[in-house]
Amino acid sequence: MPKVKKPPPAPKKLSAMDKMIQDCVKKAQARKRSGQTDREWRKQYADTLKVEGSTVPLSATPFSGDTIKKKT
Repeated sequence: MPKVKKPPPAPKKLSAMDKMIQDCVKKAQARKRSGQTDREWRKQYADTLKVEGSTVPLSATPFSGDTIKKKT
């Protein structure tokens, strides 16, 4: 019996969150190719935010620091 070729699966429709994540990843990869470090980008981004009062100090990595309050 000859094998029947299946058509390639249709591309899965991405959710809005998945599209946003892909966009962020592409932008981060472009920044790294241009030579900009994550720390520089976070500093520039933090400067663009409008906040009242004292700001939380930037962390050395995106996942460490005082930005997340821990439950006690």
